[in-house]
Amino acid sequence: MDNVTVQYIIVGILVLAAIWYVVKNVRKSLKGKSSCSKGCGCDCSAEKASKAN
Repeated sequence: MDNVTVQYIIVGILVLAAIWYVVKNVRKSLKGKSSCSKGCGCDCSAEKASKAN
């Protein structure tokens, strides 16, 4: 294999990994609990505990 081909394969793998990571985080954010005002998909249990007190 040519060096340029190996570089393209490595860059392609990195780009696909980055796209997968972003899509995973966007899905997690959109699927997040409706009680969380941030929409980050986090548990927000700390917010609920502070509101209860």
